Amino acid sequence: MLNNIRTTIHPWAIEKLGRDWLEYIASNTMNVVTEKLDPFIWSYDCKAKILEIRQETPDTKTFVLLPNQHFKQPLPGQHIELSVDVENTGTTISRCYSLSEIDGDRVSITVKHNPEGKISSWLHSNAKVGMLLNISSPRGRFVYRDQKKLLFICAGAGITPCFSILKALDNQPTRPDIAFYYRSRTPGETIFKNQLDRIQNGSTINISYSRDTAQGTSYLPNQLLEAYPDLKERDIYLCGPEPFKNDVLKYLESIEYDLNKLEIEHFIRMDTGIDQTRKFDEDVTVLLKSRNVSFTIEAKDCDKTLLEAAEEKGIHLEHGCRSGMCGTCRTHLVSGQVTGNQLGKSIYPCTAYPASAHVVLE
Repeated sequence: MLNNIRTTIHPWAIEKLGRDWLEYIASNTMNVVTEKLDPFIWSYDCKAKILEIRQETPDTKTFVLLPNQHFKQPLPGQHIELSVDVENTGTTISRCYSLSEIDGDRVSITVKHNPEGKISSWLHSNAKVGMLLNISSPRGRFVYRDQKKLLFICAGAGITPCFSILKALDNQPTRPDIAFYYRSRTPGETIFKNQLDRIQNGSTINISYSRDTAQGTSYLPNQLLEAYPDLKERDIYLCGPEPFKNDVLKYLESIEYDLNKLEIEHFIRMDTGIDQTRKFDEDVTVLLKSRNVSFTIEAKDCDKTLLEAAEEKGIHLEHGCRSGMCGTCRTHLVSGQVTGNQLGKSIYPCTAYPASAHVVLE
């Protein structure tokens, strides 16, 4: 009975009161009793309630979430960090998931089951409607920036942030020139296939199948210029498995695409061992071009990440997980060299180290 009441009250409270007012009310009435009565609202933590679970493909599910008052309004393309105690030991593990849909106060994550992934396996086997999850507020810079011509390149579950942006733009009265390339294995494993079919009007959407070449487009990732002759004029958003992203990146480099126009989503935990670093006999100068701020990394400190070195100088760089996984700190390398976590011109200061005497970041 109590759970049914909560299921009705929570969406109403978020919609009618708004998150700011709800946070004010909850913070002023927080006590042991209210926290036990309703740990969704009377909580100091950012949480989300599962409202719906949809089967997208045989191994992919969408989880529709209602975040509580601590959640900040997201932008299409951003992600959240989900923390779960999968083994009931009191120790949580975390994983980042892009928001596949934003619908008013509700957001969705679309999770492909990875047999070796602890959280995806747990979600597919244990998540139920009404369950509370620990999440972060939205993070990341994989968002639309008012460009005029776009090309989304994605594969597998990497479609999620691209689809989120595509759907948001599709609902706007005026929108940019959009091209969308999606690499899937078969039609039955194509996430959001029906929705992509409905969005076809006004957008160029190509779906390429790696295991069913008789259907879809025949274009391979190394034939993108043939598929999109104006590719070099477009800003590209790239997301997918690491081998796919690396193949696309090598192809873009081979056709001399301007990598400053490339946005990459990256959720791979990076080994930050000292073997990634290089010692210098001279100091390193780092310039943050967009802020017109520079700082010096002394030669003895070049085994520290760019994030650590900046923090020691009192300079704040936006960051999240500090392990190269969430992508929050991602920026562009304008000039110079780094080692560690880098994809094309995109680098991740939390797991990247200076590798030249002068480094210029976006």
